[in-house]
Amino acid sequence: MQHAGRTWAYSYRNLFELCSEKKLAKVAGRISAQYAKLTKDWTSERNSEWSCRIYFTTKMILNATVLLNSLEFARTCGLRAANPYFEYYAALSLLRGLVYTIPTEDWNSGELMAISHTRAINVAFDWVAKFNKSLAADMKKTALQLKAQRELIAYKAPASGDKNLGANYDLTDFLTILAEVAEFNSELLEGSITKNANPASFEVLDEHIHQIATVEVEGFTFSDDEDYWRLGYVQRKTRRPYHLGLFMHPGQSEDFIGAWDGDEDAGEAFSNGSPSKWQAIFDVP
Repeated sequence: MQHAGRTWAYSYRNLFELCSEKKLAKVAGRISAQYAKLTKDWTSERNSEWSCRIYFTTKMILNATVLLNSLEFARTCGLRAANPYFEYYAALSLLRGLVYTIPTEDWNSGELMAISHTRAINVAFDWVAKFNKSLAADMKKTALQLKAQRELIAYKAPASGDKNLGANYDLTDFLTILAEVAEFNSELLEGSITKNANPASFEVLDEHIHQIATVEVEGFTFSDDEDYWRLGYVQRKTRRPYHLGLFMHPGQSEDFIGAWDGDEDAGEAFSNGSPSKWQAIFDVP
């Protein structure tokens, strides 16, 4: 796809409508310059960190996809109490995913994965403002509304149910824009690595794999064999960051999304469906 003086690997649905072609070219140039500061001093440590950041962002896209499908199922079943959770956490997944692709955000030994909700909102929409300040302000207001509605249900238990909750937003468009800005970033990162980095640095370290695949929360440790397996594949085969649409492997998407399907034999009705139902916000392979 040709636009703003560049060839893009991904078929964007909304991104090119955010601003003029001239402005998008300037934004791409500025972001590329920020990535170049990293890639001109590209080390094995930096390559490993960014490979894992891109992997984690692909998981945030898949997670948002599952939550959006869950929201649709809850609406069909009249399970209204769950809707504010699905809406907000789908949004938060992609806010965080976008933050992980921003070159000025320090990984800090994996601490970036624990970014607070408020900071994720602020950082993400400061970045979207590079493309369109007015849209970024509107989207930030929507994110805060989703957060407020989730907190209302969770903490205040309103006697009127969801009567006072608003729905003056298009959640699918909201999520699509966030996913596409992250994809845009990753395309510029990939190009900068290809141009500047020494291929001898293309390795993924066990240290960064462990930071993603094993987490401790409130004194409880959770180790994910699937993450270890997928990141092992990245370590052996992928070895460097690519744009999100290429980095995301079909087997990864099938296993991640399928892990949340109900057990048909046990009569559990929920299913994410076929891959055609996974495309609402991103071209999931």
